[in-house]
Amino acid sequence: MAPAVPRSGDAIFANVERVNAELFTLTYGAIVRQLLTDLEEVEEVNKQLDQMGYNIGIRLIDEFLAKSNVTRCVDFRETAEVIAKVGFKMFLGVTASVSNW
Repeated sequence: MAPAVPRSGDAIFANVERVNAELFTLTYGAIVRQLLTDLEEVEEVNKQLDQMGYNIGIRLIDEFLAKSNVTRCVDFRETAEVIAKVGFKMFLGVTASVSNW
């Protein structure tokens, strides 16, 4: 069986379900507001938001690895390039560049 060819960020972005940015912003604002009401301490709200961000990041990584068919990267520079070219294009529709090594 031939190895899977890595998919381009463009191909993946074209097939990804999108959420309206305004809906996302309103939902995030409602979550923050509810956390402030429930927890009342800003420090605890920040901890909860940090944990939510971490969990979202883990899910993004899982989806990236499942849909992109990338192979193991040799070094950190290659990892950064793959994320910039495929990952950013896949989730945001933009291509990033890595510089200042």
